[in-house]
Amino acid sequence: MTPRGIGMGASGVVVAILGIGLASPVLVWVGVSMAATVLIAALWLITSVAMFRKRFPDAWRTVAPHPLTAGGNGTVNVSIRTAKHRQRLGISNALASALDVREQAAAELTGGLSTKATVGRSAEELRLDYQVHPTHRGRWPLGPALVKISEPLGMIWADVAAGSVEHVPVWPRIVDLTAATGALMGQADRVVMGARTPSADDSSLRDYRDGDDLRRVHWKSTARRGTMVVRADERAGVRPATVLLDLPVNPVAAEWSISAAASVAVSVLASGHPVRLVGANAPPEAGEVHDAHNRDSARSRILNATLDLEVPSNRDTALEHTRAAARAAVNEAAYGEVVIAVCDPLAGDILASLVPLGEAGRAWAIVRCGDGPRQDERAEQTAATLSRSGWKVVTASVRDDLSSVWSELVAGGST
Repeated sequence: MTPRGIGMGASGVVVAILGIGLASPVLVWVGVSMAATVLIAALWLITSVAMFRKRFPDAWRTVAPHPLTAGGNGTVNVSIRTAKHRQRLGISNALASALDVREQAAAELTGGLSTKATVGRSAEELRLDYQVHPTHRGRWPLGPALVKISEPLGMIWADVAAGSVEHVPVWPRIVDLTAATGALMGQADRVVMGARTPSADDSSLRDYRDGDDLRRVHWKSTARRGTMVVRADERAGVRPATVLLDLPVNPVAAEWSISAAASVAVSVLASGHPVRLVGANAPPEAGEVHDAHNRDSARSRILNATLDLEVPSNRDTALEHTRAAARAAVNEAAYGEVVIAVCDPLAGDILASLVPLGEAGRAWAIVRCGDGPRQDERAEQTAATLSRSGWKVVTASVRDDLSSVWSELVAGGST
């Protein structure tokens, strides 16, 4: 109820009671009429809401681009229109112009700011257009659209929901690293073809996976090993890469790490190389090889896999995820894949399992620091250990520019 409605109803009750006390039928009728006016307004509103829902049963929403990307912009268009078989029930332009339409949106989609919408009204459609500025990765609620309806005297109003809540996916912030990534993958291919590779034949083989072209099966090695293997790189320049993500428990640091790992993975794809993303609590499909032949589809699958990554509740959980990811990276590296790690300072057993990968000259790492002197010291120790074993390593904090960090790593890092 509006202040006017509250005042009308309360005044009616007071006047009716006063009329009864003074034995004045006129005052009683005046009071009853005032109170009845509020009741009639309520019935009018209820009827209006029911008619609106019948005439405008749903809302159609489009979000572009879809999914959105953190740090980017997007446009939302909401259309509340009469169903086709009810076009004749459209409301008048006068009534349409009196309706106030708006939409609910999560703060993660609007940047915590109010949205400025353009509203269009006609007898058949109410249209709402506005901009969103997503700031966080994830799936965030958008809607429903709310239409404010009131009765003619303005004593009672109601918000009527049109449409349903839609959870809009927002990809992590992506930094274009493609130019430097091509150089990094080129280094890996030169190392594989050089003297540092113990067996050029074995280094280019991996286990057969469903969907692999049978023409790529290496029958000689299959017979020798007893399991089917295929050539991992049929031509120079397409060596696969595994991006290993170690997710910290700090939410801000976790988002930076996810953004860095996702940026690396999509830049590897853009440079023409297959890639997989392992680690954290990524879904199994993220660990599959995403072929660069269909880059747009592969890019979408990798970024979709990051949508539901959850920050570990404690360091023990994070360590278990990282141990599993390290095992996967070690297994794939045995077949010639490049390994690129985005990690916090590593526990001793995980570090020991990754150290041998440096011997092949196909391992790079970004070690996160910046959480205090103790963490910085551990980050330096991790970087030094990896570097001594042949890894190329840089340390970086969430305040550092990822493009600069990546360029430094590709240029040589710590070796």
